[in-house]
Amino acid sequence: MTEIDLLREQLARITRRGIGMPIAGGVYWLVMAGLGAYSGWGDRLLSLALFFGTGAIFPLGWALTRAFGGDLMEKRHPLAGLGMTLNFVQLAYWPVVIAVFARDPRLVPLAMGALFGSHFLPYGWLYRSRGYAALGIGSVVVATALHLLAPASVFTVIPLGMAACYFVAAVLIAAENRRTAALAPG
Repeated sequence: MTEIDLLREQLARITRRGIGMPIAGGVYWLVMAGLGAYSGWGDRLLSLALFFGTGAIFPLGWALTRAFGGDLMEKRHPLAGLGMTLNFVQLAYWPVVIAVFARDPRLVPLAMGALFGSHFLPYGWLYRSRGYAALGIGSVVVATALHLLAPASVFTVIPLGMAACYFVAAVLIAAENRRTAALAPG
C-alpha cells in the first residue's frame, strides 16, 4: 500500500467514513418525499422546503457519525482539510439549483438529487469506499431516470429514489467500516 493509501485508510477509520452523512441524507429525502406526497403544497413551496431542509443534514450527519464513533472534525490528520474541501464543493452547486428554481421549480428535485448526490463521488476515492462511489453515480442515474419516467410526481418519486440510494450507500459503508475494523491491528 502506498503512503497516500495508508493515509486514506487512517482517515476512513478516524471518521468512520462519515457514515452518518448518507443516513442523514436518506432521512432528509424521506421527509421531502412525505412533504411531496401529503402536504398539498405547490411546486415553489416544495422546492423551498427542499432548499431549507438541507440545513438539517450536516448537523444530523455529524451527530450520527459521532454516535458511530467517527470524528468528522478531525483536524490533525494530513488529509482532514481535503475532506472538508470536498464538503464545501457542494456550495458551488447552489447557484445552479437557484437558477433551475427560477426557470422551473419542477426541475429542482432532479437538480438537487443529481448534484448533491454526485458530490459524494470523490469521497469514494478519499475513503476507499465503494458505497460513496455508488452513491455518487447512482444518485445521478436514479434522479434522471425518475424525472423522465414520472414527471408528474417528481416531488415524491425522486426523493424516494434518493432516499433509497443514500440508505443503500449507508449499508455498504457500514460493511466497509466493519471490514476496516476487523483488519485493524490491535
